[in-house]
Amino acid sequence: MRLLAAAMIAGCWAAPAAASPFSGEAALVSDFRYRGVSLSDGNPALQAALNFEHPSGFHANLWTSTLRRIGSIGHSEIDVTAGYEREIAKDLSFDLSATRYFYPSSGSENYSEGTATLTLEQGAASASLGLSYAPPQRALCDGLGRRRDNGYIFGQGGIALPRIPVTITASAGYERGAFDEVRNGGKWDWSLGGEFERGPAKLAMTYVGSTADSGSDALVGTLTLSW
Repeated sequence: MRLLAAAMIAGCWAAPAAASPFSGEAALVSDFRYRGVSLSDGNPALQAALNFEHPSGFHANLWTSTLRRIGSIGHSEIDVTAGYEREIAKDLSFDLSATRYFYPSSGSENYSEGTATLTLEQGAASASLGLSYAPPQRALCDGLGRRRDNGYIFGQGGIALPRIPVTITASAGYERGAFDEVRNGGKWDWSLGGEFERGPAKLAMTYVGSTADSGSDALVGTLTLSW
């Protein structure tokens, strides 16, 4: 029994430490673009995130960014997300999550949104198709005080280039509802860019555009440090 106990203790000491379920990152962006629209009034923004991923598929995320947009939402945004991801077939996974968007300077602007995403991964390539929906709520009221909803359909993909640490990314989305920012309703957005990753650092350059009435195309740079 003593030999067995000693072997178990030795095995515990020799076993590699389990990977932490927590990770984080900090980023500097030249322009905070969300669904093609600038939320920093075309100025740089600081962003940070704390992530939690459990082997069961449960995940949670705390994310924040500075803002400089004209309006009542203030100078910061905090997003809290919780969800569950499950593999439904080889290389195919489904993720269901809910996000609460907080604006500390104006609580009346806080709102909730749910997202469903289907992701296919094949070697160095990946592609996702998703739907986000925000039900009618106080923060989505129009000029007449009517509560509106908002829907967003999106697709995105990426492919890692061979022999160099560069990934090409692309995305497109269509939004209709309280946040589409189009006079007659319905807004498209798109992006095309590249990411260079070396150790904990990642540098990305992305061309972003949209059909929003207040929007304009821009080349956005992002520097991210992860841990």
